[in-house]
Amino acid sequence: MDELEAVERLVRRAKQEQPSARDVTGAVLAGIRAGRPAGVLPLSVVAAVASLAAAVVLALAIHNASAGVDPEAALFPVVEVMQP
Repeated sequence: MDELEAVERLVRRAKQEQPSARDVTGAVLAGIRAGRPAGVLPLSVVAAVASLAAAVVLALAIHNASAGVDPEAALFPVVEVMQP
């Protein structure tokens, strides 16, 4: 509950602050434009790994589909009928 109390204190302090009387939009926009762009390397690595996994699954699916083996055959035991 200490975190909740800390957030409540921050909210109370924020409500007591007086907003700036001057226009700060120009300074904020200049700071955003001058900032370092966000890196997309982690996202591209995740995308590459996901596409590689999808390619492997697709290759296995095509191989199993072209093998002509019934995928449900392994679920049923082989029953041999012996003739007397």
